[in-house]
Amino acid sequence: MLCRVADSLFWMSRYIERAENTVRLVDVTLQTILESEHGSDEISYTHWKPILTALGEIELFESQHPEKTSRAVNNFLTFSKENPSSVFNCIAFARENARMIRDQISSEMWETINRMYLFLKNTNAEKVCSELTFEFFQKIKEFSLLFQGITEATFPHQIGYEFIICGRQLERADKTCRILDSKQYMRSNNDHENDALDVAQWAALLRGCSAFEAYHRIYASQITGEHVRNMLMLSRNFPRSVLFCVNKLQLAMHAISKCPITYFSNEAERKMGILISRLNYANENDLKDNKADQLIEDIEDALAEIAVELSNRYMFREIVDPVAELAELAELAEG
Repeated sequence: MLCRVADSLFWMSRYIERAENTVRLVDVTLQTILESEHGSDEISYTHWKPILTALGEIELFESQHPEKTSRAVNNFLTFSKENPSSVFNCIAFARENARMIRDQISSEMWETINRMYLFLKNTNAEKVCSELTFEFFQKIKEFSLLFQGITEATFPHQIGYEFIICGRQLERADKTCRILDSKQYMRSNNDHENDALDVAQWAALLRGCSAFEAYHRIYASQITGEHVRNMLMLSRNFPRSVLFCVNKLQLAMHAISKCPITYFSNEAERKMGILISRLNYANENDLKDNKADQLIEDIEDALAEIAVELSNRYMFREIVDPVAELAELAELAEG
C-alpha cells in the first residue's frame, strides 16, 4: 500500500472519531450547565474550563475570545475555523483525506462524509450555539456511527482497513483519557470530594463516553471515582475504555506488520506492548486521585509516541496534526 493512502486512511478515520468525541463533550457540558442552579456566564465558564484544559485548547480559546461565554466556547469547539480541532474542521480534514483516496474507498463512505460536510457548511452556527439544539449534536454522533458501520460493511478488511482501525482506536483511547483528565481540573471547584457535585461530574463523564447505562449494569452502588476510572480505563468489554481500545489498536498494528502479537517488529509495537502491560497489571492503588492522574498522563504521552512511530514507520514522514502545528507557531510568535 502507498504511504499516502495509509496516511489518508489513518487521518480520515481519526478526524471523524475526534469530531464525534468533541461533540460528546460539548453536548454533555451543555446539559450539565442547563441542570446547574446558576446560569451566569462566569459560572458557565467554570464548566467549560476543565474541558478546554483537558483538550489542550484553553490558551487558544482565551486568546481568541476575551468574553468567556458558553456560546463562545460552543462555537469555538463546534464551528470555529480558527480552531483546528473544531467539529467543522475535523469533518473538513476527514473529507479532504477521503477526497485524495476516492478510488480506494467505497462510494458509500465518500457520500457519507461529503453529506455531513455539506450539512455542517450549511448549518446556521449562530442558531445552534444560541438555541442549544441538541438534535444537531445527535446528528453528528449518528453520522460517525453510520460511517463506521458503512466502513465495516463496504470496505475490504485488508491492510487499509487496519489503518482505519488504528486511527479510530488511537483517537478514541486518547479522548477517553482526556475526558477522565478533565475531572482533575474540576476537582479544585469541589468543596468535598464526595458531595453531590462530585457525583454529578462523574455522571457527566460517563455520559460523555456513552457509559452511564453500562456503568449501572456493572455497579449497583453510587457513582464513585474509583469505579468510573476502573470502567473507563481497564474494562476489557466496554468499547470506549482505554484498555479495550489499545487492545484493538495492537491487533490492527500486528495485522499490518504480520508480526505475532507476542513479539514486536518496530518501535510502535514495542511501545504498545509496554502500555498494554502497564494497564493489564494496574491495581486499585493506581486508580486513586494523584496516581490515577499520573497514569492518565503517562497513557496520553504513550499514545502520542505510538502515533509518531506509526507515522514514521508506515507513512515515512513526521506526523502532521494541525493542533500541534498551531502550538508550535504560537511558541515561535511569542519568541
